[in-house]
Amino acid sequence: MAPQRFLLKHASGLLRSWMMNRNETVTDGHVANAASGSRPIILIENAGEVPRLAAQRRLNSVIVPANDMCLQAVAQAVVSSPRKAGVLVIPWLPRAEIFPVILRGFYRVFPLAITAFPNDPQRLCSVLTAAETARIIGAVPDATLAVITLFRADLSMLCVPSSWFIPEEDRNLEDINSLQLRDDGTMIHLGSRHWSAHAISSAFDAAFRRSVRRQELMQSDSLGGLIRRLRKERRLAREEFPGIDAKTIARIERNEITRPQRETLRLIALTLGLPIEQLLAAMAVPPTDAPPQQQQADEHSASA
Repeated sequence: MAPQRFLLKHASGLLRSWMMNRNETVTDGHVANAASGSRPIILIENAGEVPRLAAQRRLNSVIVPANDMCLQAVAQAVVSSPRKAGVLVIPWLPRAEIFPVILRGFYRVFPLAITAFPNDPQRLCSVLTAAETARIIGAVPDATLAVITLFRADLSMLCVPSSWFIPEEDRNLEDINSLQLRDDGTMIHLGSRHWSAHAISSAFDAAFRRSVRRQELMQSDSLGGLIRRLRKERRLAREEFPGIDAKTIARIERNEITRPQRETLRLIALTLGLPIEQLLAAMAVPPTDAPPQQQQADEHSASA
């Protein structure tokens, strides 16, 4: 079962007891967990609760101050107890002088100069709890560097050249500071143009592309999609198909081989425990995301 995530307000007693972790040893793994999915999201709307929370916060906590008064209280708590832990998400761009202080107390700080949730920190916390990779919670445009830094709901970042958004002929007309995040961070608007957060992640995040590709294959009715889906359901590794090389199974699943030899299909059907006719029927379904040059034969078949 996946670890539970919590959305807690005012650092309640439950949170304080659950976050007590003074004796925890900081390791690289703990630092990595600060941006992982298993994290408590804490919305601070009462500055009076900050001192106790700062002293007891967990290594992977995500702190979201609701206003500047709460942020000031967080900074003061860090000065008196500078133990570094967790992530700080600020739904606005604070004054520069406060950064050296808050950086002492948190592994990562996300200042959202442009946010998808203006004046709605509760909605921001809900989206952070979902931790969707393709949803953008905030952005920091830099006209000098011609770069837009995008902060995603899973607490990862993308640095996108502004030239990707603005064609060369319009660069004197468009101002990247006019960028807007709409539809709960699923769309980016700049002037008359707009892009989906999904398309941006696909363009600049190789891991995201691979994840989308795997999901598409699992849902595909093509031969490769069917084999991959059934193999996953049966908890089989690609190496567990007797007489067939694991690389061949991988290429079939990726639709790089769309018409394997019949003996290869027979061995796959035998391993998966289904009639070969089911694979033959799936072979007639054209893959929607097939590579431009398909391999028409299985060069690594056991019958070769």
